[in-house]
Amino acid sequence: HVAIAVPDLDAATATYRDGLGAKVSPQQPEPDHGVTVVFVELPNTK
Repeated sequence: HVAIAVPDLDAATATYRDGLGAKVSPQQPEPDHGVTVVFVELPNTK
């Protein structure tokens, strides 16, 4: 997997979902790591 840190998770989620047609998971807080994550699934990738 690849992690990409962004300053605005909502805006990044919208870009991947609406602009690229990705399936984006709900936000998932990871308090042990101090981050909130989403998982992005793009067509034709593994």
